[in-house]
Amino acid sequence: MGEDSSEGWRIDDLARLSGTTVDTVRFYQREGLLPPATRRGRTMVYGPHHLERLERIRELQARHFTLKGIRALVEEGRLRMLDRLFSSRRRSLTREELVAESGLDIEIVDRLEEAGIIAPPDSHGALAYDGEDLAVLSAMGAAISRGMPVAVAVFIVRLYDRHMTALSKDLLDTFSIGGTGLEPEVSEEDLDAFRTKAANAIDAFLEESSMLLEYLHRRGVQRLVVEAMQLADVVGGSSRTVGTRPGQTPGATA
Repeated sequence: MGEDSSEGWRIDDLARLSGTTVDTVRFYQREGLLPPATRRGRTMVYGPHHLERLERIRELQARHFTLKGIRALVEEGRLRMLDRLFSSRRRSLTREELVAESGLDIEIVDRLEEAGIIAPPDSHGALAYDGEDLAVLSAMGAAISRGMPVAVAVFIVRLYDRHMTALSKDLLDTFSIGGTGLEPEVSEEDLDAFRTKAANAIDAFLEESSMLLEYLHRRGVQRLVVEAMQLADVVGGSSRTVGTRPGQTPGATA
């Protein structure tokens, strides 16, 4: 943190280290966003946990959280939940760095971005592009280098984005406060208890949800491949079957 904190910091030192002002520190204290200082003799001193809290408040504001929202997170003890939620973002990339490291032409990245493969970081609570953004662009680049037309890649991205957006909305409508769709099997009290437990065990919840999505996606792709192979077998078979759809009798008209 740049300075020895073993003896604690005065309020003006804390403000300087955190890049804020003394008035702001005092305001956060009055609002319950910052823990009380510790009295040492006739001086009130602050420690590393105060600096960490100020840094976290600044990050949350950058993610468009209001002070009211941040106060609610503090009161509910959910700041660490957000830390864990975003902990996989080990890298911080500008858009220029993201494009350069992906190996894709800027025009292709622009088309994929317009289709929905990556989004402005602040739209999902991030401060910059990250390793996950780079990984998915690199994967699309690999598919394109193996012969996938860019138009096909853009179509697939747009298709997935449309359905994932609808899924996200359905989940939010179901599990947010006042959500509907589960009554009468699940009461609002039970749903609220689930929301709290899920927030407190966000690591496990994310892992389990990701496993479910990956499983459903893999099974869906497997069905798609089998059906595509069956179609290719019909179309690529004897001359009698050319143009025949799966399930259609050879020689029959559509």
